[in-house]
Amino acid sequence: MSELDRGTVRIKPVYIGLHHYTDAYGSVCSPDVKGTPAFEPSTAEEVRDAARQMVEQFADSLAVGFVQVEEPLVVERQSDLRRLPSELTYDVDALLVRSLGRRPWEPFTLSQYGLPVIGGPVSEDFLRGLRAKKYLAESRFLYIGEIPSFSAPDGPYDFQLVEERLGVAVRHIETNEFYRRFDSFEEQEVAAELDNWSQDFGEVEPDRESMLDATRVYLALRALCAREDANGVTINCGRFTEERPVVPCLAFDRLIDEGIMCACEGDITAMLASLMLHAVSEQPVLMGNFGYRKGMFEADSREVTIEHDLIPLSMATEPYTVRDYHTRQFGVTAYADVRQEPMTLLNVHSSLDRIVAVEGRTKRSEDGGHCRIIIHMDVDGDVERLPEILVGSQHMSMAFGRWQQALTEAAKLLDMEVARL
Repeated sequence: MSELDRGTVRIKPVYIGLHHYTDAYGSVCSPDVKGTPAFEPSTAEEVRDAARQMVEQFADSLAVGFVQVEEPLVVERQSDLRRLPSELTYDVDALLVRSLGRRPWEPFTLSQYGLPVIGGPVSEDFLRGLRAKKYLAESRFLYIGEIPSFSAPDGPYDFQLVEERLGVAVRHIETNEFYRRFDSFEEQEVAAELDNWSQDFGEVEPDRESMLDATRVYLALRALCAREDANGVTINCGRFTEERPVVPCLAFDRLIDEGIMCACEGDITAMLASLMLHAVSEQPVLMGNFGYRKGMFEADSREVTIEHDLIPLSMATEPYTVRDYHTRQFGVTAYADVRQEPMTLLNVHSSLDRIVAVEGRTKRSEDGGHCRIIIHMDVDGDVERLPEILVGSQHMSMAFGRWQQALTEAAKLLDMEVARL
């Protein structure tokens, strides 16, 4: 919702163009002949050329588009190192460091800034891990409704701790504030938005009034996110519907495809997992009840399921079939067949010090009753071990692609433990 992109990784290059030994006789370890310098001092131009080459080689090695390489600091004399603090900002995520010769002290000095220090090309997984840490620090999500959540009561509800630990800011919004915004839109504006949105729909069962309400939810949430500079929303929707027969499911689908991650039922661990997974994958993320044994959330033996009401259209193979909410004759939810692709599952423990990341593949989906969409998946590894490693709530977040190693790199940077099959 901001003109500034979230998750841009900034690398500050530092080239140390100093020799360790320049005395005429070198050192006792030097193989040089007596009477000749141990090293020929480089000219300033040669040092700057070497710094440019370092930056160019690193930039050429990048396989991602979210990294920005800053202007290098070229150290030609010892006093140049004291310029680094004035060139560093809170926006720098890592130092790219190379030196002309072997220098034991300067790397230690640079490590005191608390930033990762790299010497050249690094893995894409490492860069995506850096992006996850940066993206979380630049994120803010809305929690709408009563605390605690009716189905995810463990929180974490210490929002200051969430920000201190992961950098993610939280804004709590009461249900009545949401409905004031919901009621603020003119009928003509809502109708025009619905007509524009209808290109995503195939079969539509709810009446037009229900569809207009679903559109109002979308407009209200989008407006609140714009006001608060939020890129995430979770709603305690069990209490949400006690006020009016309105649900956010269809609005969530659209917001996720617009880059605003959404989590149902006021589930903060699922919200954080969705933000992390979106950060490393740069893709939409859905979430829902997680079945990992036969009969649990419609899972069959040797497979897992996600059963809920979210399916961003970009993750589907067809336009939406739009139905009511949980066959209750009110609200709006949508079904579409999910794409069959490799995927990654993620959840976060309420302590914020552990995650579970599992890779696998989606294989089919079905239109449910109580929950609108049921996604069936195979996982890599022994599915029977899942109860041993699960953390967080009963929900799990999912994105297409294999991101377990990138999440492991993110966890290292965030001082988290990773559970995997």
